[in-house]
Amino acid sequence: MENVEQFVDQLIDEKGLGVEGDVRKQLKMDMMERLLDQIDRASINALPEDKAIELADKIDDENFTDDQIAEFMRNSGVDLERVALETMLQFRLLYLGGNPNVDVDKMREEAAVAE
Repeated sequence: MENVEQFVDQLIDEKGLGVEGDVRKQLKMDMMERLLDQIDRASINALPEDKAIELADKIDDENFTDDQIAEFMRNSGVDLERVALETMLQFRLLYLGGNPNVDVDKMREEAAVAE
């Protein structure tokens, strides 16, 4: 979540809107919510059909917790990190505009070096 917050802060700064205080705080919260929703959707869409059906059945169970959903997704075989990075890039492109031919693997390497 901290990475998403930093990412959104950077986008707001790069956009150069000059918003501060409560306006910036609300914009940041709205953008984070939208981005996390998009990452969730993209992760679910990346599931193989059999896993998507299994997840749909489990979600219908009111006793199936958020932690169990997260564990299911981690064990689904989907590269969730890649899905999140690609979704973040698409979000960035929509917000700022830019080059759609970004190399996700290169970005992942650069992020690992920065850590």
